[in-house]
Amino acid sequence: MQKKVGFFVYDDFAIWQVSLLLKFLTDADYQIETLSNNGGLVSTDGGVLVHTESIGHKNPNEYDFLLFPGGRVTKELVDNQHLKQFLQEFNGFIAASCASSAIVAGAGLVKGDFTTMPPIKEIFSEYFTEGNYTDTDIVVGEKLITSKGSAHFEFMMAVLEKSGLMEEDPRLKNIALKLSRNQTLINK
Repeated sequence: MQKKVGFFVYDDFAIWQVSLLLKFLTDADYQIETLSNNGGLVSTDGGVLVHTESIGHKNPNEYDFLLFPGGRVTKELVDNQHLKQFLQEFNGFIAASCASSAIVAGAGLVKGDFTTMPPIKEIFSEYFTEGNYTDTDIVVGEKLITSKGSAHFEFMMAVLEKSGLMEEDPRLKNIALKLSRNQTLINK
């Protein structure tokens, strides 16, 4: 059975934070379903339009994990009741980059250590009351990965590790380093 990722997007989302990760997931035969609240076209922060499917009639547990890029998160998005319910019904792990941690917090799912950009923590402080902010680039928990937007490489590596892809293909770490940081390959 093919593995599925629910890739949730919203207007002005930061595609650059997850583009290489999406490529690795696709190469590993994950089916990526690009989701939004209402479906239709959604614009990236670079103005590229992305076709999405509505979460309206989706079962959240048909996905192996949910992936949220950072971007311009609004209070309306965080307060969206349908999105909250979708997240609360989900049983897998969630990977939330940068500002999207506020979306997960809005659903009451940030209960332990988390990270995000400090302004996001301040703007959405009312949603993070059950969480413990750590000023690190990334926090990997049992059911939640959060990161600062600038830590897109570390975020990608944590998701690849959590999904089991690093174990399945040990070369993946070297390839990721080469493609994302233009580094010399590590001998292993």
